[in-house]
Amino acid sequence: MMGPDTEISLGALHQAIIDAVAAQFPDLATVGDYREDRAALPLPAVLIEMADLEGAPDEDPGTGQLAMVARFDARVIIGFRTAAAEREIRKLAGALGAFAHLNRWGLPVAPAEVLSAGPDDFAPELDQYVVWRVEWAQVIHLGTSVWVNDGTIPARVLYSVAPEIGPAHEDDYRDVTEAL
Repeated sequence: MMGPDTEISLGALHQAIIDAVAAQFPDLATVGDYREDRAALPLPAVLIEMADLEGAPDEDPGTGQLAMVARFDARVIIGFRTAAAEREIRKLAGALGAFAHLNRWGLPVAPAEVLSAGPDDFAPELDQYVVWRVEWAQVIHLGTSVWVNDGTIPARVLYSVAPEIGPAHEDDYRDVTEAL
């Protein structure tokens, strides 16, 4: 269960995923996102992209934030001349999927749910490589929580009973300790 302060930025989420993957797999030559130049890609590589955001009304956190399912694609890439390339790509994709499974990336997001891992034949700019795609989804909250405040703790808590409430009835309010 996440607390009331679950605001994240999409930039921070991307960077947290990149940093975690790079730390877990130090032998990767490239870990990044949205790389423009894929022609001279240092290998092996993992390129992470947010594929889409989908509304998650059943995951409403009750904080006024927008609950979304963020779907990520991580393209695991090795050279086609790598020894036992087909076996190696599967090992690396499986290890990345296991690492992503239930990962929160150190942020207040729901645990990642790995959806699939398999060959990615739909990236023409990566035709000269062996590529697998690992896909996962996790619920994130966008926007500021209405429950996050400046940290001021009230010195006194007062109460009253309707209809004697509001500014016109200030004298009708009593200290909550009197009710104990």
